Amino acid sequence: MPDFKQTFQDEVRRLARKELKAFEAKINEHKKTINALTKRISVLEKKQAVAPAAAKPAAEAVQAAAPAADGRKARFSPKSLVKFRKKYSLSQKALAILLGVTPFTVSHWEIGKNRPRANQIEAFSALAKLGKRKVLALVAEKAPEELPAPKKAAKKALKAPKAVRKSKAPKKAAEKKPAPAKRGRKAKAVKAAKAAAPAEKKA
Repeated sequence: MPDFKQTFQDEVRRLARKELKAFEAKINEHKKTINALTKRISVLEKKQAVAPAAAKPAAEAVQAAAPAADGRKARFSPKSLVKFRKKYSLSQKALAILLGVTPFTVSHWEIGKNRPRANQIEAFSALAKLGKRKVLALVAEKAPEELPAPKKAAKKALKAPKAVRKSKAPKKAAEKKPAPAKRGRKAKAVKAAKAAAPAEKKA
């Protein structure tokens, strides 16, 4: 007769080994995901570090191109930032590149969640003092992909459907013109029949 105690211990060990293997597989999966996430975080941190560094020359170019300050402190408000951006049809990314910040930062400034530092306010005031040509020239130099589309081209694109409608209108008019002629022929035939009727009565 087999030993019950020994059989029970062997079964417990077998089940324990099975559970341990399942836990080890899960642990290995978690390790892989953690390694992938750490690599991704390191790449994003490098990109974030490079973006402001690349944008600094743009901010310096803005301050260099702006006229000399008159000693007054530059003022800032979220409304002025939004107004300036809409005036020149600039995206948040384009403005961020010119000011040496990220688009996320510009978004927070516009909604009033954060306030720019003193040097950033000075950079914005210097940019606001430039003319439209200089601002667009800086955008073309630092972020050409963010240049706004010309307004004339946009207007032509909007007016295109109207031109199509105008070209179709004469065709409809031309199709309707023959109708009065048909009516005229019928009227002439009726008049001729009425004129012939009295002649027949006299005869």
